[in-house]
Formats: sequence, C-alpha cells, structure tokens
Amino acid sequence: MKNLFTRIKEQISADLHGLLDEKEKQNPISQLNYFIKQSEGELGKVRGLLERHYSLRTKFQVEREGALQMMHKREEQLKVANEAGEEDLIKRASEDIEFYKEQAEKFASLITKTEEEISFMHEQVNQIEKKLKELHTKKYDLMSRQNMAHATKKINETQHLLNSKMPSIDFNYFEKQIRDLELRVRSEFDLQSFDYKIEQLKKDLKSEFKKEA
Repeated sequence: MKNLFTRIKEQISADLHGLLDEKEKQNPISQLNYFIKQSEGELGKVRGLLERHYSLRTKFQVEREGALQMMHKREEQLKVANEAGEEDLIKRASEDIEFYKEQAEKFASLITKTEEEISFMHEQVNQIEKKLKELHTKKYDLMSRQNMAHATKKINETQHLLNSKMPSIDFNYFEKQIRDLELRVRSEFDLQSFDYKIEQLKKDLKSEFKKEA
C-alpha cells in the first residue's frame, strides 16, 4: 500500500523543469496537461482503494458483531447445558465460545488496522490533491506566460510590418483618390439637386397655367 502511494507521490513531485524547458517541445502546456491527467488517473485508483477499505471495515464490523452475538448465544446455552449436566453440549458450547471469541478479537484487530490504514490513505490523498492543485496553478501561470509570449510575437511582427511598409505607401495618391471621389459625389449631388429644382419649377409653372386657364 505504502509503495503505491510512494510511487504516485514521486511521480507527481517529479521535476517538471526538464519537461517544460526542452526547446524542441512544441506545446509544453499539452505536455503538462498529459502529466496532470496521468496523475489524476493514479489518484482515482487510490480513491478506489480507499473506498474498498471503507467497505472492508464495514464487513469486518459486521463479522465481529456476528461473532460476538454467537459467543453470547453460546454462553447462554452453556448455562443451560451446565444446569442439565450435558457434557457433550457443555464441551460444544465451550469450544464455540472460544472460537467466536477469537473471531471477534481477530476482526477487532482487523478493524483497528483498517482504520489506521484509512487514516493513512486519507493523509496521502490529501497530499496528492495539494500537489495536483499546485500543478494546476503552475499550468495556469504557464498558459498566461505562453499567451503573452504569442501576443508579444504578434505585436512585434505587426510593428515590423508597419515600419517596413509605411515608408513605401504613397499617402498623397490615396488622398488624391479620396478628393476625386468627394468631388464626384458632390457633383452628382449638385446635378441631382439642379435637376430636382427644374422639375419642381416645371410642375409649378404647369399648375399656374392651369389656374389661369
């Protein structure tokens, strides 16, 4: 049992710097996620063993209680056999009392041992959970640093692009194009406005002519 916990703790406590600092690794976060997933899988096995120990303790308690009940039952039966002077029954009852007493003591010892192991397992699980939380915190820190590194790279690339391309951009040409467009739009608006006014004058004159007629 202790060897299992030792192996898991050593795995989770392993030095990650070598894993994360290797330059040829394309995605250290993926590496760390895989490591955490493996560790959580091992922790799941430990929790399963812990649950199994709880079940065993319950079984031992039931067996001990059963042995005690049988012992007490045989003690009552021994009294009856003694009163009746039945030697065979006295012998059988005495043997059973000794047997069930030993059984009850053995299961009591198993219960004590199992409870100690449960306490140990809880402590180990708690330590492993803390290690995993530390790993998750480290992962979030690395994710932030990785994201910032990518953002800085993009910023530098964009700045380089702007610095290299801006001197070659003919802003005068673009300004001339915009001015020409503005003039065309203004001319079209003026033309449309002129045409509109003439059409209105035609309508007004026609209306006046009808009135005079």
